[in-house]
Amino acid sequence: MSRSLGALTLVGALALVPLLPSAAGAAEAPAAAPVAAVAQLKAAPVGVWNGSVSFPAGEVEARVSFRANGTLCLIAPPPGPDGGVEGQGTWRTTGRNTFTFTVKERFFDGAGNTTGYLRATHRATLRGDRFTTVGEGSFHDAAGNEQDSFPVTSQMRRETRADAC
Repeated sequence: MSRSLGALTLVGALALVPLLPSAAGAAEAPAAAPVAAVAQLKAAPVGVWNGSVSFPAGEVEARVSFRANGTLCLIAPPPGPDGGVEGQGTWRTTGRNTFTFTVKERFFDGAGNTTGYLRATHRATLRGDRFTTVGEGSFHDAAGNEQDSFPVTSQMRRETRADAC
């Protein structure tokens, strides 16, 4: 099971992109609506991130891409001839330097048959081009029955501001 969980990558991924206008530009531009101003203070998790995801059974390297439309995809580890993992999910900002994301990963064998799933939810804190997360994960068999649940953490670093999904 640790081999399957080892493919877990959640990992994460947001890049804080401050969008507030400069003091000089603010005087020339019309005032933003209150809702827009609040949104500008929040983290914007767009781009490719790589790092490590830790859980009680070990740690794995992961690479994930966050898209501007609120979706994410797992980029690595890539599948091989004996099978692999594919993952996707959603993210949303929760504060100036915080966001959450959920991911579902499907594990499959060399014939493409599903062997299990991983579901995880992460709460992330962004500092520059790095973020850390705490969260919960659960592993499910091919039929969707939960087999195990566990805490997860990750440490990610921004690779690029362009998404790769």
